Amino acid sequence: MKNVNLYQPERPSRRGPRPRQLLAALAAVVLLMSLHAAWSGWRLADAGRAAERAEQQARAAEAELGAVSGLAMPQADPTLPAQLAEQETTNRHIERLAAYLATLDAQRGIGFAPTLAGLAERHPPSGLWLTRIRLADGGERLGLQGLAERQTLLPAYLQSLGLSAALAGRTFGQFDVQREGDGLLRFTLSSRKEQENGDE
Repeated sequence: MKNVNLYQPERPSRRGPRPRQLLAALAAVVLLMSLHAAWSGWRLADAGRAAERAEQQARAAEAELGAVSGLAMPQADPTLPAQLAEQETTNRHIERLAAYLATLDAQRGIGFAPTLAGLAERHPPSGLWLTRIRLADGGERLGLQGLAERQTLLPAYLQSLGLSAALAGRTFGQFDVQREGDGLLRFTLSSRKEQENGDE
């Protein structure tokens, strides 16, 4: 019978990184640190340039502020209130003149049609004729000349004119009646007396 030696010495197993792996890891760490340092340096330089630009802008703003503060403050002209009051007075005169002209224009716009219509409406059917009608100042001045067969027609005609809405309230400053050679009565009515307006 043979003796069998079952005991064998154990060889130690190598566990953990090998030297090449350690060198590779160390190189990777050094590379990462270098990249980080370069990036941080770039950021720092960029921040320095931004700070320098901000400082230049601040100096320019201070210089501009100093130049503006050196200017004299504007002063109000002491004559402006008097000029403003004078201009307001002129404006009021112009407004009153414009209102007056607008009133005149409105009066002229009405024309003579209502007055002529009132005369036609109140004209007697026979025995009285108008030979001349004069209107002026937008119908405010009225002059009538005519013939009548009988003297009694004239008061009735004047009363009839007073009933017209277009002629109501009108007063005549002149009323002349003369008998013609043919027996007719020539009458003249005027809203103003002859001596006040010689063209009537």
